[in-house]
Amino acid sequence: MAGDPSKAAVWANADVYIGPLTATNPTGGAAFSDDWDAVGLLSGDDGFGEQIATDSSDFFAWGGILVATTRKNFKLTRTFTAYEDNATMFDLWWPGHDVTFGESGYEGDLYVPDLQAKFKIAFETRSGSQIKRVVSANYAQLDERGESKEGENDLASRAATVAIYPAAADSDGKLKLFHTYRGAAES
Repeated sequence: MAGDPSKAAVWANADVYIGPLTATNPTGGAAFSDDWDAVGLLSGDDGFGEQIATDSSDFFAWGGILVATTRKNFKLTRTFTAYEDNATMFDLWWPGHDVTFGESGYEGDLYVPDLQAKFKIAFETRSGSQIKRVVSANYAQLDERGESKEGENDLASRAATVAIYPAAADSDGKLKLFHTYRGAAES
């Protein structure tokens, strides 16, 4: 067999973490610091989606022979669907809100959201003692507020698409999007 089944995974659980721009990124399998807040219950059926978009231009010679293709305007987005109405989701969905959360619910005012709000984001999947995570190197923004639904036959949910912005170029001119780790979780 040419493949390695240990490199494939079906993940038993997952979390999305949101942090301020000053949040400390965990290293290795270390736990997230108190700077980070979990979004809460997520749709396992939807999982985490990832989309890379670029613009391309094809150049052809006479006779219709492809000579070159240029690509530019790289954009990476990730998606998830959250099930909880909690402070972390309100901060993500309605940045600048005036809602106070208590043990039995919440109350306050919602305003037109700050569409330029920036935050750090991390995606983590787990199975047994193994974790896989990607943590934004710079910041993310809510790119699209997808379907938000409440109904008689569906669990209330909010679908979110976040755009990931790269950090400044390193000494080699590379733009880092994420720090990633796959291995054992630390206790």
